Amino acid sequence: MRLFYLLFFIFVAFVITACAPKVPYGVVGGCYTSEDYENKPDAIFDPARAADKIVVDKSERKMYIYKDGELIKTFPVSLGANDYQGDKVKRGDKKTPVGEYTILNKRRHPIKYRAMTISYPNAKDRARAAKLGIDPGDMITIHGQPHWNADGHGDSYTLSKDWTDGCIALTNKDIDWLWGSVQPGTKIIIKR
Repeated sequence: MRLFYLLFFIFVAFVITACAPKVPYGVVGGCYTSEDYENKPDAIFDPARAADKIVVDKSERKMYIYKDGELIKTFPVSLGANDYQGDKVKRGDKKTPVGEYTILNKRRHPIKYRAMTISYPNAKDRARAAKLGIDPGDMITIHGQPHWNADGHGDSYTLSKDWTDGCIALTNKDIDWLWGSVQPGTKIIIKR
């Protein structure tokens, strides 16, 4: 009887793992190190391409970068895993917010390569959350890819899905370019 249960367990485990969605190859987990940030010329701030506004269009899954009112760059993005259910309301809902914000800071991120913190929640978000008696959350960022995709081999996979906790994800190559074009205080508009 024990042998039956053992074989049954092995069979079920095989069926579950064989039917699971396949992610591109790569080492799951891991952290970025200082070497991962070296020799990235696009990541050096360049005043010639200094953006003054970022617009994220959630319905298009695109980020638009503007300088002096002129569109200078467009990137595909991934959003919150539950973004299809609507806009961010509370902590942990895995939705990307909608509103007007600014970039608060830029930092290296051990898991998601680089991150730029967005000033979510704004006054409107906090007022709505207070009215509902909930925590609006915080720490919404624009960030790069997980370490397993450090070389970009899985970009088409990660950009085909919304997978973040409510953040806006770019490829590492794209966030390097954005890093070299944006300073804290830059305006970001996130719309439906």
